[in-house]
Amino acid sequence: MKYLVPLLAVSLLTACAGRPTTSGIAVEDASAQYQQQLKVNNPQLGKRLVISDVKTRQTNQLTDVVVTLSSQYKKSQYLQYQFTWFDGDGFVIKGNHSPWQALTLFGLANIQLPGLAPTQEAVTFSLAVREVSTQAQEFKE
Repeated sequence: MKYLVPLLAVSLLTACAGRPTTSGIAVEDASAQYQQQLKVNNPQLGKRLVISDVKTRQTNQLTDVVVTLSSQYKKSQYLQYQFTWFDGDGFVIKGNHSPWQALTLFGLANIQLPGLAPTQEAVTFSLAVREVSTQAQEFKE
C-alpha cells in the first residue's frame, strides 16, 4: 500500500504528506483546519473526478461531513467510496471503517457523499474512491 506523498489542496497548488489509501482518488480533511486535499493514485480516474467541496459540522459531538464529488467525464462512471476515520494523533480508529458503498456518477454530474464519524475521538477523515470493473472477470488456476 502506498503512502500519500503529494496531496493537492482545493486550488491544486499545495502539497503535503498524508495517510495510506486505496487506488483512485482520496480526500482528507483535518477538522482543526478544514483543509481539503486531493490524492490521485489512478491518473486516468483523477482526470475524470474532482473533489469540489467539503463541508463539516458537529452533530451530537460527532463529526459530520459531506464531500461533493464532481465528474469531469461525459459518460457514467461506476465507483465505490469509503470513509476512514482518524483520531487526534493520526491513527486509524480500529474497526470503524465504513463499508465500500456503490456509486453511479453520471456524466458531468455532481454528487454529495455523506459521512458520520463513528466516535467522538474521530477528528480527521479520509475518503477513498475507486472504479468498479463493469466487465466479467475470469479466474484461472
